Amino acid sequence: MALLLPHRRRGCIRRGWSAACEAVRLDGFVRVSDRIVDLSHRGASLTADGLVREGDEIVLTFRAPRSRAWIDALAEVRRVERDGTFGVRFTELEWEARAALFVELAGIPPRVPRARILPDYAASVRRIAASSRARL
Repeated sequence: MALLLPHRRRGCIRRGWSAACEAVRLDGFVRVSDRIVDLSHRGASLTADGLVREGDEIVLTFRAPRSRAWIDALAEVRRVERDGTFGVRFTELEWEARAALFVELAGIPPRVPRARILPDYAASVRRIAASSRARL
C-alpha cells in the first residue's frame, strides 16, 4: 500500500490530442497560437506563438476530434509554462459543443503527465490516522 497518495489537481482528464487551431488574444486581436497540444471539455493546452499572460482572454477556434464540426470558445489563460505552452480554461462554450467534446474525447487516451506527481499530504495523514485508529 502506498503511504503517500497523489494530489488531484484537475477535475477532468486531459486527452493527448493535437490539432491545428486559431487562438487570438482579445486585447489587440493578436494571434497567439496555431496548435492545440492537449484538450479536455473544460480547457486546453496550446503552443505559444505570441506573448500571453495569465488572465488574458482569447478566442479559440478548432475542429472537434473525430468530427468535421468547428468549435468556437472564449477562454482565459490560466497558466504559462516555460516550455512555450500555455493552458486555458473555457469560459464561454456552447453547451452542445461542450457535450460533443466530452463524448468525442472519451476514446482518446489521456496525456502522459510531464511533471512529477505531487503527493496529497492531507489525504495521506488522514489515511495514516485512520489505520492507526483501526489498530487500537
